[in-house]
Amino acid sequence: MRVRTISTALWLLAFVLSLCQAQSSQTLGKPMDEWKALEISLKGAESIHPNKGFVPDEFTAVKIGEAVAVAQYGEKTISEERPFRARLYGDTWIVKGTLHPQGALGGTAVVKVSKADGRIQFMTHQE
Repeated sequence: MRVRTISTALWLLAFVLSLCQAQSSQTLGKPMDEWKALEISLKGAESIHPNKGFVPDEFTAVKIGEAVAVAQYGEKTISEERPFRARLYGDTWIVKGTLHPQGALGGTAVVKVSKADGRIQFMTHQE
């Protein structure tokens, strides 16, 4: 009886290994995308929750505000509005560019960023 159990277990193991080999031969030569591997490894992981929020200071708020403004309005436009500044109101950073007086027309980009999680709550370009 014991020999039969061992024999059955070995047969099942060989079967499972052959299935694994067949599956891997289909993807042979195609390494797993590193981003997909990262996504898989993060399943079930717990995120940190910083006490001061993900955007704890003016420096971080300005970097986020500038980045999304460049993506929306272009590097050329935003480069003319530097430096950007930020001020915290409650749990929201208001980030805005500088309107330079020499022949300046229009306004600057304004972005509201959540201190808690970094979400963009509002964005416009003043005229």
